[in-house]
Amino acid sequence: VGQRRSSGGQRNAREWRWEAGVTEAKPARGWRKPLTTVLKIAFSCGLIAWVLHKTNLHSIGQSLLSANPAWLALALVMGIAGTLVQTKQWQSLLIAVGLNRTIARCLRIVFVGNTFNAILPSSIGGDASRAVYIAERPGEKAPGAAAVALQRLLNFPGMVLLMGIGLILTATSGYAARVRPVALVGATLGLVIVGITLSPLIGQLAASSRLARLPGWKPLSTGLQVLDGFRSQRAELAAATARGALFWSLTVLNQWAYIRAMGIHPSLGYTALVVTLVNLATMLPLSINGFGAREGGYIALLAGTGLATTAQAASVGLLISGQSLLFGLIGAGCLFTMRSTSRWAQRVDTATMTVITPLYTAAGWL
Repeated sequence: VGQRRSSGGQRNAREWRWEAGVTEAKPARGWRKPLTTVLKIAFSCGLIAWVLHKTNLHSIGQSLLSANPAWLALALVMGIAGTLVQTKQWQSLLIAVGLNRTIARCLRIVFVGNTFNAILPSSIGGDASRAVYIAERPGEKAPGAAAVALQRLLNFPGMVLLMGIGLILTATSGYAARVRPVALVGATLGLVIVGITLSPLIGQLAASSRLARLPGWKPLSTGLQVLDGFRSQRAELAAATARGALFWSLTVLNQWAYIRAMGIHPSLGYTALVVTLVNLATMLPLSINGFGAREGGYIALLAGTGLATTAQAASVGLLISGQSLLFGLIGAGCLFTMRSTSRWAQRVDTATMTVITPLYTAAGWL
């Protein structure tokens, strides 16, 4: 009887873990995650070593010191504007999946996501943190994660649009010839991902009885069901896609301003190709948050075509990385005030609402 009770208790424990979407740790796979992290660090270090082989710290330092302050200021303004659009897009998606949150709270959590992007060895650490902090109850984590995933996916059409505009505007450009095949592959891949996401296939996967046997499938299935249900909300779908296109436009202008700050003068069309391709490369799970890949990409696409020196191109990547770290520091402050119950933290929240609300009110068309 004791053995039966023991086996029954173990079975109940297993069933509870299954229902919670948690799987037992398997020693045979325990080494994979640390190994992946080590490989990412090695890849980033290798790319940074390649950058330093192409140039040197003194040349990069001189390039950074010669940066145009006006263009740097414009770049920062464009970066903040992009964050504001991204926040509005996410808030609207949250409302569409049943989570009503203030714009100020969403903005703080977007900055918190930047913090986790900066400190975690993963390109989706910020997304995971946003899904966690936006949920006020356990049952809200799945729709919160779905809204984050939706935002990622609905930004792809904007990226593809900017790539297409760049390809059209540089059709007669000689130095853009080497970039066109890669841009076409990237645009095609983005369209395929969007097509799969917005097709009935997502709902079929969520309802699959075979996939339901997989460990941890239940929470993923819940998220897929939310994504599938969102397909019927065409107005919200169109609005989110338009905001995604605006976000990518501001991203291109943001990084174009950093390029101009370094004394490099590419056309806006070629800049659209460069920015979208470099950002696509940093999304791949090969490096630590794009470090090394970003600098290497700008060297290949700017210095490799003769538009800039290697030091100038590497400096562009460093400036963009610096902006990410700055936003991460702002996010660390937001995280601290969110967790604090002191009066001054409440005053900071009130001040944030006072500043942010009129900005979004003025831009009511967003």
